[in-house]
Amino acid sequence: MKTIKETQRWYGYFFMGLSVLALLLTAVVRVAPFQRALLLTTALTLLVYGLTYEAKITRRWWQVLLAISGVVFLLDVGTTLATTTRLLAPLLSFLLPLTFLGILLGYLRRYIIR
Repeated sequence: MKTIKETQRWYGYFFMGLSVLALLLTAVVRVAPFQRALLLTTALTLLVYGLTYEAKITRRWWQVLLAISGVVFLLDVGTTLATTTRLLAPLLSFLLPLTFLGILLGYLRRYIIR
């Protein structure tokens, strides 16, 4: 019988796999830039969620994820400003994944090994 930690590690791998699938969809499927940015944000959020199932993470990896999240946030806001005339509805569609991403990064910070 598998231990709880082994099962949780497989949950993490599952969400990381979903992240790769969302990233592939971002590259392959022809969609509007706004939807492409939303898929990219979702892929990053799934990747970070999968990493929360790992026991430890180094400070350097956490900083890399934080920097990538900042770039994706700027990309989301830039895409919204460039492609839509109404700003409230598109920005609200990014609010949930970006808020969840911020919470996950804060949670992941607790498991940093020095």
